Amino acid sequence: MALKKYLPLKNYYNFALNQAVKLIAPALRLWESKKIKHYGDEPLQHQPIFIIGAPRTGSTILYQAITNLYDVLYIDNLVCRFHRNLFFGFWLSNMIYESKPHNNFQSWHGQTKGGHSPSECGQFWYRWLPKDHHFIDYDEITPQMVEEIRREITAIINYFDKPIVFKNLNAGQRLRLLTQCFPDAKFIFITRDPLQTAQSILKAKRRAGLFDNKFWSIMPPNVNELKKLEWDEQIVKQVYFLEKQIVHDSFLAGQDNFFTLHYKDLSLEQINTLAKKLGLQNKENAQKPDIRIQETVSVAPTEYERLKCRVEALDWSFYQKLADAVQFQPMQTGQAT
Repeated sequence: MALKKYLPLKNYYNFALNQAVKLIAPALRLWESKKIKHYGDEPLQHQPIFIIGAPRTGSTILYQAITNLYDVLYIDNLVCRFHRNLFFGFWLSNMIYESKPHNNFQSWHGQTKGGHSPSECGQFWYRWLPKDHHFIDYDEITPQMVEEIRREITAIINYFDKPIVFKNLNAGQRLRLLTQCFPDAKFIFITRDPLQTAQSILKAKRRAGLFDNKFWSIMPPNVNELKKLEWDEQIVKQVYFLEKQIVHDSFLAGQDNFFTLHYKDLSLEQINTLAKKLGLQNKENAQKPDIRIQETVSVAPTEYERLKCRVEALDWSFYQKLADAVQFQPMQTGQAT
């Protein structure tokens, strides 16, 4: 027992493996660079797909379902291990797993265990982007950044001749960059009743051992202001400004490339309808997730009321603008002024 407590062997193993992968990264880059140049300079065969939204809105089960049910590329945990050499990582994963479904629908704060299970893999994007903030405005975008991201992802898509699905919620704050890299990229915006989202964020903080007013997860443009607020106002405004930024920038993608899903309506039927619109092909021998949506009050009544008051104090009418543009029904929450 003492050995396990003071010598976490798994941590040492992961550290040693990560260091080994880091050491061989330059050699792998030599191997993959010719393929990236060749396939990355060809016309893009399929558009990348990005799942975006606020945290705790159902994005993980949506990501798991799409990557399991349909014949798409995605960064699995093995690929993410080689985030410095993503092309090689995909090549290796394909050699081991081919196009087999991962059949894994368990997760912990967006992380799914298993080599072939889907990963958010923020490390890949941090090769170009900062860690201290998530919103990327035009003045931070460089032509080199755009070209390198475009070429590497294009090469992977063209080599395997499949669309790729990304679920890294930071992407919702990076639409200005992503639409420059891929003007016709597809975006799936998953939303949830903000009150339910807010209480779920509060519970996630507590499970992670954080104080209620400690900022957690995706950062909207005004994150430094939010860090100074009381926990209830901070959480609700985090959701508000994350989704408001997504809606504001959604028009960069165009009506035909931007899809909105509501967590309360999430089902296999809805996912299948979306997949048809995206032109995705079914995967053989894939298990179907058991999606059960149950929205309840799961924090103390006084906490729930505090969050509710904060939600109702904000103007959520920006959803109406999105609904008018893409012909989806807006979320009927909060007060529109």
